[in-house]
Amino acid sequence: MDPLAAGLIGAIFPIIKDGQTGVVSAMAGFDLTFSQFRILFVLDSEGVDLAVNELAERIQLSLPAAGRAIDAMVKVGLVSRREDDSDRRVKRIALATAGSDALEKIGNSRRQAAERFVNKLDDEERAALATAVATLSGLTSKYFADSPWAVGKPYCSPESPK
Repeated sequence: MDPLAAGLIGAIFPIIKDGQTGVVSAMAGFDLTFSQFRILFVLDSEGVDLAVNELAERIQLSLPAAGRAIDAMVKVGLVSRREDDSDRRVKRIALATAGSDALEKIGNSRRQAAERFVNKLDDEERAALATAVATLSGLTSKYFADSPWAVGKPYCSPESPK
């Protein structure tokens, strides 16, 4: 592995791990499986209603498994289901307000971990980190311009980048 990439992962991994307990607790609070969390994330990232088969493909679940996960999410109001305007056989799935709220709460766990870290820093460390973050933000904006989670999203992808 490139030493710079390893250093980057080594630098941010402790903050990510610190937030994981809160992330898992938030997911449990919504009674979400990891597959259901991925469905919420994909719907949010895409920004459009998706057919069940499209969701199944994106999260790499079988159509029946995706259908069961979606059924459970519809029941609790995290997503909504409607007929496609041009083909009534196709069911479109949309992120509901409760689903957005769930993602926000899960994202809060990650933000709280970053806050805990930053709050421990002295003024000199804060200034050095601010410079590094400004550089990193510029680079991620440049190289991940088309990635919906890299531009202003309060949470990170639950999956590895493609």
